[in-house]
Amino acid sequence: MEIKLHARNIDTKLRVALYAMTEFAMAKLVPSSRLRNNISIDIHLKHHSENGEAMLSEFTNPKRPREFKIIVDHHRAEIDDYNRTRSDTEWGHEILKTLAHELVHVKQYVLGELKPVNNGFVFKKTLYTPNTLLDYFESPFEVEAYGREKGLLVAFLGKWKMIEEEMGILGIEM
Repeated sequence: MEIKLHARNIDTKLRVALYAMTEFAMAKLVPSSRLRNNISIDIHLKHHSENGEAMLSEFTNPKRPREFKIIVDHHRAEIDDYNRTRSDTEWGHEILKTLAHELVHVKQYVLGELKPVNNGFVFKKTLYTPNTLLDYFESPFEVEAYGREKGLLVAFLGKWKMIEEEMGILGIEM
């Protein structure tokens, strides 16, 4: 799997964590190493209209997508749902959780479960055209992504200490 990270002013530890989370989550979500080895993911940390978004690359074959772009708005992660400023650790966790959510969508695209169409999405051969935000959040592809994001984050953080020791990373606890 090829992973490219596009981010400014992000410390080394978070950079390594973003790469490691991508590898970790995709190994959990797409068990076939042969399939994972043919995937390319560009991760962009930048302003966006949502917390995050996973999309097919403009260069990929829509019938067998293998190139993806993920945008994570790390600025939105600074403030929680109650308008409180997150600590550095909470901020890092929120970015990793959002990345995990978007990687679930990448899995859905790779396995052919999710396909974008002009007026919505086809998920497991059913067309979804959400008219409201509630409809969107209740769509099965979003329910799966929200359901798995926290589990992926918790499992990753359980492995993070070993990764830190291997890489010799010291500093702020993630």
